[in-house]
Amino acid sequence: MMNVSSLAKGVAVGMAAGVVTYALTNATKTEKRRLKSNSVKAMRSVGTMMDILGGMFM
Repeated sequence: MMNVSSLAKGVAVGMAAGVVTYALTNATKTEKRRLKSNSVKAMRSVGTMMDILGGMFM
């Protein structure tokens, strides 16, 4: 049986990676630098949120 928390994390990471990739293809050099920094912060936040949600269901 698949772990729901792992599945949710995988979906969130995939979606975030897609959004970042799309944004980077249409951004200027300065915007790319800012997007990379913000994407790292967002990934950490999503990971933390998924850990919290996973803990609620365990």
